[in-house]
Amino acid sequence: MWRPSYRTAGPLLGLSALCLLIAAVPLAVWPEPQPGDSYVFAPPLFSAIWMQRIAQPFLTVSANVLVIVGLGALFKRDGTSLSNLRSVSGLVTVFGTSIILFGSLLVTTAGLDEIMSYVLGLLAQAIGLVLTLPGLVGWGAGYLRADNMRLGIALAGAPLLTCAYLGVSLLGVQFTPIADLLLITPTSAMALVVGYDLWADSASSSAAHHQSKS
Repeated sequence: MWRPSYRTAGPLLGLSALCLLIAAVPLAVWPEPQPGDSYVFAPPLFSAIWMQRIAQPFLTVSANVLVIVGLGALFKRDGTSLSNLRSVSGLVTVFGTSIILFGSLLVTTAGLDEIMSYVLGLLAQAIGLVLTLPGLVGWGAGYLRADNMRLGIALAGAPLLTCAYLGVSLLGVQFTPIADLLLITPTSAMALVVGYDLWADSASSSAAHHQSKS
């Protein structure tokens, strides 16, 4: 009988972490020309304008797609053993992440004269975050209650650290541009940990299944 493998979602989540980190690198780090030089119609590869116009939108949308695939695989893999808390939180998280993806698509594809599409995209992203952040905390808390420390800390810790960073920023604490990577680092770390869990535990489950058949 064919059994779905969730192992392939592990490397995809690892790739999403890399996409998020590269997209979050401040534009000032990349070579000239810098944003604002509107006369540059064909920016050179890996320049700041090329990153802003082409790479960052592509990396952001790709990372969101890969995160949805990975979290969906985790939810499906553990579906039979999920408590009510983990089940509801997992569904809310995946749904919220999907809304964030929709908002990212609207923001990145909106033209200069499509203000409504841009604003709608920002609104969708905000709604998605409102759903995803508590969803991740609840999902992680469910794993902690089930003594799965690895997934519990990763899922619940990422949104808490992100909110802590935003809270400190709102208090007026100034960070250097490169320190803004701290905003996306918890999410990238979560993607790596969940990706590893999918890769390692799914492989173990597959090996156990083959042994039981022999």
